[in-house]
Amino acid sequence: MAKAAIDSSIAQSIVADWRTGEYSQQALADKHKVSKGAVNGLCKGVPHDMAAIVTAGIEYRSGLAGHSDRIVTAVNNVVDERTKHIQFFTHAAVTNVKEAMSLPCDSQADFQRRADTISKGKETVLGKAPDTAVQINNNTTITRVELVALK
Repeated sequence: MAKAAIDSSIAQSIVADWRTGEYSQQALADKHKVSKGAVNGLCKGVPHDMAAIVTAGIEYRSGLAGHSDRIVTAVNNVVDERTKHIQFFTHAAVTNVKEAMSLPCDSQADFQRRADTISKGKETVLGKAPDTAVQINNNTTITRVELVALK
C-alpha cells in the first residue's frame, strides 16, 4: 500500500522548522503528525541555516524585555524602517549590476563603468571591505577625487 503524500504546506512547514535548528527529526514528526522517515526525506541535505537568525531574534526580544510598550514600539519602528531601506538599496544595487552586465562594452570606458557599477553594488550588498574603511578613516585629509579613486 502506497503512503499518502504529505500536503505541500505541511512539507514546507517541516523544512522551515528544520532550518531553525531547534527540532530533531523525531520532534518534527511528532509536531506535524507524520513519520520520521518522511521528515528525514524532506530534510536530508537541508542545512540549519536559520539558527543564527533565531539566536539574533532571541537576543533582540530579550533586549526589549522589561521595557515599556513605547520603547518597544519605537525600537520596532526604527528596525522596520532601516530594514526597508536596506532591502530597497540591496534590490536597487542588484538591479543596477544586472543592467550593467546586460549592456555591451565597446570601449575601455564602458568596461570601467561596468566595473564601477559592480563594485558599488558589491559594496552595497556586502559592505565595505575592512581595509578600504580603515584607509578612509585613517586619512582624514583625503580629497573627493582621491576617495573616488579608492573605490
